[in-house]
Amino acid sequence: MKKGKNTIVMDENMEKNHRNSKVVGGLIVIAAGVLILLNQMGFAFPPFLLSWKMILIAVGFVMLIKHNFQKTSAYVLIAIGTVFILNDFFPNIIETRFFWPILIIGIGISMIFKNSSSSKKKAQTITTQEDDLHEINSEDYIKSASLFSGITKKVVSKNFKGATISSIFGGNEINLSQADFTGEAVIDITCVFGGVTLIVPSQWKVKSDLTSVFGGIDDQRPSMVLESISEDKVLVLKGACVFGGIEIHSYN
Repeated sequence: MKKGKNTIVMDENMEKNHRNSKVVGGLIVIAAGVLILLNQMGFAFPPFLLSWKMILIAVGFVMLIKHNFQKTSAYVLIAIGTVFILNDFFPNIIETRFFWPILIIGIGISMIFKNSSSSKKKAQTITTQEDDLHEINSEDYIKSASLFSGITKKVVSKNFKGATISSIFGGNEINLSQADFTGEAVIDITCVFGGVTLIVPSQWKVKSDLTSVFGGIDDQRPSMVLESISEDKVLVLKGACVFGGIEIHSYN
């Protein structure tokens, strides 16, 4: 189906945000390197500038730019970093023992409103742009959000379009061993103090475009499998992994 004008504009905006996030991310890394260098040379800086809390805030800020300030997990990262920095300066003002339950409640509320809003937008899009856009089947594009819990999903779609996966203090296991697609599929991952396991067919190529901070991706498929991978099917991983891990497995 031919793309409509609005769809093309949307793709261009997403690509622009992605480029901007890379530029901002690069500038933040350069700034961090300069601060570390100056610190080694004897210049004194406030401790929080080189702390894990500031790293969370920086990663959250980059994610906001990349997703046009519509990424809930980015606000979560910024909130966590900000609260703990403020707690260092004003230990008697912020009760961190109340912070986590309040944060969990806030995330739950945002998930409810986000789901309601996305449903309305989807219905409106289908109604007003039937000639240009079509609804992607829920089996072809999956969404999985894990918060202090574990989720396991099995995908059998033969027209897999991609996925959005969020693991915050939790885990996701997505089994794609019986799925299929043509060309390229993108999985957007947000992994914060959590883990994501992807089980994929052995012939798929997995390409990582993830922003990783004290985390990483590990392709645990046998070396003989990796040597026989073709370029026909490329699974692209995007997003961020902060204090977490992403593993790739294959049954073959």
